[in-house]
Amino acid sequence: MAIGFLAVAIAAIIVLYALLNIVIDTRLQGFMDERERASYQRIGQSIANFYLENGGWDRRLLDSLPHVSSLSGVAIKVVDANGAVVAETVDVKRRDSFIENIAKAVGSGQFIKDRFQNRVEVPILSGDQQVGSVFVTPLVKPGELEEDMAFRKSLNSSLLFGGMLAALVALTLSFIISARLTSPLAQITKAARKMEAGDLGYRVNIKEKDEIGQLGEAFNNMSIALQSNERLRKNMTADVAHELRTPLATIRIHIEAYLDGVIEPDEKNLQSIHEEILRLGRLVDDLSELAQVESGKLTLNKKSSDLVLLTKRTLSSMGPMIEQKELILDFKSSGQIIGDFDEDRIKQILMNLIANATKFTPVGGRVTVELSSNKDKALISISDTGKGIDSKSLPFVFDRFFRVDKSRSRATGGSGIGLTIAKELAKLHGGSINVISTMGAGSTFTVVLPLKGG
Repeated sequence: MAIGFLAVAIAAIIVLYALLNIVIDTRLQGFMDERERASYQRIGQSIANFYLENGGWDRRLLDSLPHVSSLSGVAIKVVDANGAVVAETVDVKRRDSFIENIAKAVGSGQFIKDRFQNRVEVPILSGDQQVGSVFVTPLVKPGELEEDMAFRKSLNSSLLFGGMLAALVALTLSFIISARLTSPLAQITKAARKMEAGDLGYRVNIKEKDEIGQLGEAFNNMSIALQSNERLRKNMTADVAHELRTPLATIRIHIEAYLDGVIEPDEKNLQSIHEEILRLGRLVDDLSELAQVESGKLTLNKKSSDLVLLTKRTLSSMGPMIEQKELILDFKSSGQIIGDFDEDRIKQILMNLIANATKFTPVGGRVTVELSSNKDKALISISDTGKGIDSKSLPFVFDRFFRVDKSRSRATGGSGIGLTIAKELAKLHGGSINVISTMGAGSTFTVVLPLKGG
């Protein structure tokens, strides 16, 4: 970063130096040319006025012309009306003249050409008649006088000093800024290595609110997510082991009892083994389906359907379960709700949520299913009058194998991933499921589904 800042400063200085000298060679040079021509014009006009005031050439003026020429750095030539030379300070056409020596000194024959281009002619007019002319020719090209060269040198020296100062400031700022940047980046690098070593609980402490601070916040959020996923992975491993252990233990105990002759393999005992095998099968099927949904391999077979009619059919098929617990079922809808749905998957969502509400609602309680639409979305609310879900458990109700009942009673749950599957199927439709609950009053699960697309 320091090298980068220094390179930018040097590049800026070089560009400024080049532009300044270009301006001097063009704009300033043009200004000096005009200034010099005006000066030559005044010299020539002064000589012409002297002639007119005195009615001819005074010898004193002609004798003073060399001094004027020397002081002004010009060659002066005066001619009469016929072009005859009246007076001349320097013969500019002679190869061994002072002008030629100056040309050699500057090292370019272009000088003589440029010099004659800047020559000024001032006509001497007596009334309407031209009686002569004064030619003023510069001996030194404008801008190449000693004073002009000194000015340019001083300007470039100041620019060079300012450039060195700017480079020093840029270098200092680069170290300050780079230190400010590298400190939090070093923290993030350290945290990344900690995470690589397995410490997912490490967090960075970056107080800045700029992009680096946002990076630190994003890193911490990623670390939290990874830690949560790692916890879920470990919990899932333990949960799967737990879910498999009970039916396998039951089957093992029965078979060992058969082999030892403790019990007879009659219909009742075999039925118990059969139920445990079915439980294992449902668990495997649920896990397989969840894996398909989460991997994106599960495709939906959507078609235009009436969500109200589909919900009624689902409730009808679940009637015996609801009646067995002597629950009151309320169904509310505002009419047809037509949308593009995969009917089998929507029915699966409804069955999971309604079964969940039925399990946790005591005898004589109430389960309410309400359908409504809001612009381009359909809303399905399933409420119960159960004991509710505590605030600590509420964020985890859709996690795999999570049960509010920590005892994992078989009477209050199946495989423990029904709500997880329901949420993933809703997401696959482009929708969502959320839950609100009050302890002692019950819970409400709300499914939001887009009517088109998704």
